[in-house]
Amino acid sequence: MAYQRPTNRLPLSKSEKLDLLKDYVRHYQQLAAADPTALNRKVPREAFDDLLDRLGEMLLAESTRLAETKGPVRDFLDANPLPPAMADRLPVGFRAFCLAINSLKQWVVAEQGATDRYLLGGAARDLCREATDTCLVTGAVLTNGIELHHPVRDGRPPIPLSKEGHASIEGQSSLVGEDPIGQALLPLLEWLDGRGL
Repeated sequence: MAYQRPTNRLPLSKSEKLDLLKDYVRHYQQLAAADPTALNRKVPREAFDDLLDRLGEMLLAESTRLAETKGPVRDFLDANPLPPAMADRLPVGFRAFCLAINSLKQWVVAEQGATDRYLLGGAARDLCREATDTCLVTGAVLTNGIELHHPVRDGRPPIPLSKEGHASIEGQSSLVGEDPIGQALLPLLEWLDGRGL
């Protein structure tokens, strides 16, 4: 069966989307007031170990097959030979694997963008920016430099944050500067980051 991108079967009007996002931002304002870590939750890496192992095995096997079989990948590799000094060091199967990883990366980027559009449609980024004019982390008015941050990567839309607010919840201390909220959150975020959360 060929892959089919998930699509939303219950689309919303623009005003319904904006209302939903405003409510969503209010929800995160309340959550963040009680627990700032709610703005940056990540599933443990090992939760997808089996899936990633299977994907890795499939990439290796398919890359080897494509490298050894006449077709577009092998033709591309042949049309782009290695410099003589590298020819014995980069096997054709490895080169095909690198091309497959790059192709997978481009696919992931496109699919991840589609997840943001699933609920909100093509104007998702603009609607997210319309939902609030205040950073949930710093309290600053959002102007240029708005970062769209996903509190959880499970299909929910991103929330707009200032660059400083985004840096502080991601534990990028050099960008926190004089922000008292960011400085207060930093030890907690560093502790969480040290635990791989």
